[in-house]
Amino acid sequence: MSQPVQYILTEGTLTLPEAAQDESVTILKLPQARATLVITRAFNVKPGEEKQYIQQQLAKVKRDMKKFVAEEPQAAQLGSLPAQEVAFHFQNQQVTVHQRLLTIMLSDHLLALTLSRTLPFDEAALVMWQAIKAGFIPAEAGEA
Repeated sequence: MSQPVQYILTEGTLTLPEAAQDESVTILKLPQARATLVITRAFNVKPGEEKQYIQQQLAKVKRDMKKFVAEEPQAAQLGSLPAQEVAFHFQNQQVTVHQRLLTIMLSDHLLALTLSRTLPFDEAALVMWQAIKAGFIPAEAGEA
């Protein structure tokens, strides 16, 4: 029989009967930065499929939104771990949305961070995004 596991939420801690797979999408509002950070966990993406995942996400945005423009994906870092990042923007209901999508393959899933703004990424926003990425600390050494 499994041992109870503590699952920590912003609001408190749950005691679960066993370890759970977190497949949540987390949305974090950053009001001072006028940005939103969305954290997605994709357990259906296998190692080696990271670039394909980015291309699929970009294709969905291009299909569903107007005036889509994307840069080429680039090598990036999330903390000390290698990642891929792409910058793009599009129009949604007359509002231009600017995004940075970063993906990283962890031991058992792909982690995607999407930072969105309705303003272009100026120097202050880019410094904030770099600080978010640089400040990542994996939960366990075995994550990579």
